[in-house]
Amino acid sequence: MRKTLVIFTLVCFIITDHIEAQSLFDNFSGSSGNGYKLGGFIRSGIYINNPDESPGIPVSFADLSINAQAGNGTTFKAFADLRYRYASEYGQIIDSPVLREAWAAWFTPLAELRAGKQITKWSGMDLFRLQDVVSPRNDLYRSFSPADKDMGNISMNINFTPDDNVSIKAILIPRYRPSVLYTEFMDMPEIVKIEEHAFNHSGSLSYGLRAEFFLRNLSANIGYFDGYNPLPGLSLDTLIIQPGNNNSVVYLKEKTFKIRTLSAGIEFMLGNNIIRTEAIWSDPDQDYRQEEYVMLPEIKWAAGFEHFFGDLQVLIEYSGKYLIDFEESTVDPVLPDESSFYELPPIPVEQIIEYTRLQVGSFNRLYNYQLHEYSHFAGLRLDYKKGLATLSPSVNIIYNITAEEYMVNPVLKINPADNLEIIVGAEIYKGTGGSLFEMINDRLNSIYTGLRIDF
Repeated sequence: MRKTLVIFTLVCFIITDHIEAQSLFDNFSGSSGNGYKLGGFIRSGIYINNPDESPGIPVSFADLSINAQAGNGTTFKAFADLRYRYASEYGQIIDSPVLREAWAAWFTPLAELRAGKQITKWSGMDLFRLQDVVSPRNDLYRSFSPADKDMGNISMNINFTPDDNVSIKAILIPRYRPSVLYTEFMDMPEIVKIEEHAFNHSGSLSYGLRAEFFLRNLSANIGYFDGYNPLPGLSLDTLIIQPGNNNSVVYLKEKTFKIRTLSAGIEFMLGNNIIRTEAIWSDPDQDYRQEEYVMLPEIKWAAGFEHFFGDLQVLIEYSGKYLIDFEESTVDPVLPDESSFYELPPIPVEQIIEYTRLQVGSFNRLYNYQLHEYSHFAGLRLDYKKGLATLSPSVNIIYNITAEEYMVNPVLKINPADNLEIIVGAEIYKGTGGSLFEMINDRLNSIYTGLRIDF
């Protein structure tokens, strides 16, 4: 496999002098694209962190991306992105190709039909993307590009444009693919064992509808989704209790549930400023009081302000959340540990199981930021880009006002030559005792560096 990829890479370097390079994240519109385009990149890097008071390199990787676009510009187009990664990640060796996207589309002046593995983005926000309830994510994926954490789904998309100012979209997802939980990076009690959700299972159809309206300096949308929540919850599967010793085991299982969402968004120009707003209502089809892995129904809203001071982009966003039918959690959001069943009082086993189930449910509420009736978040992005400048610094900051935790992501990109980029950055997570970021910061707090060559 490696020899084949090396040969393929050399061939690409030879032929790219004769074809037009294609950026990986270009948006292929229905009326553009003609002939065949090939492109991609080679990227390598390391992550450095200090989880045990001694600096180390838990992640080192090399990525190859080959992407191709084909189409005649009038009736059809296709796109594929093949990734290959060889890496050492937290003691594990990764050596595998992944088909990130691969889809084909047929279109007319009024409609487009697209099918295959796709990454669907509905939100217009930058930091708080409330409407992105379709595609799963892997926030543990180590990459310099945040877009690489989007996983994509097998889906069919229909886009009908009866007028230049109106677009009506539908998406059909025949099989469920879960997002990746942070639990792999948490210091779980030794007695807790988690079974990951199966990738493909029958009876997991999801669908969504979306209408977009475009006016001068303003766009608006409304959407509906009925299907499986991309983020699964943890369910108590089996509890083995051995009082007086350390042989008790709590088996948890990732489990999915269906939700309905209704969302809307507006984006418009106000002078030299861009204003964005979004709101979404999410309602699970099961009751969290009976099923501990199910989230609470909620309403979320967000607003953003973007302005350019010359070559400096300033983006400020706020997001809020209100829980419908809110009830205080009756137990602390802490999973059972080795001491939980050491000396049990003489109570029925059913009560022990129920208390453990409530602990798991409370942990799920912590994970979904549903311990408080209201929650508030703030975000800031500063990004400096000046034409073909060599240095491009930026920083993203997200602060959870309610949970008192934050994430800071400073990045410096250096472009010493065309198609060559050197990246230096950091991911810093900080939370108060018992918060989600406090549980994951030892593994995710890192500085990183690497380079990327596009062809």
